[in-house]
Amino acid sequence: MHFVIYCLDNPATPTARDEHYPEHRAHLASAPLKLLVAGPLTEVAGEKRIGSMLLVEAENIAEAKAFAERDPFFVRRVWKDVQIHPFVKSTDNR
Repeated sequence: MHFVIYCLDNPATPTARDEHYPEHRAHLASAPLKLLVAGPLTEVAGEKRIGSMLLVEAENIAEAKAFAERDPFFVRRVWKDVQIHPFVKSTDNR
């Protein structure tokens, strides 16, 4: 199954994202599940990063949640809010 992991940063820790980025990248690189797409969310102007979005393939939502909760951005409280939702692909115009 596919899941979207939608994360918004904690505005109280603005420097934490850069500080923990190498750990976060290492976590993504060693993912035990299939990471399909991942990247930062930005403000409309595209300059300030305000969160993250990951699209993963996992056996179930518990596996996707465990993966998100092991991420250094979660552990170090870079993310204030994390939501995980099943995702059904219905269109691909590539």
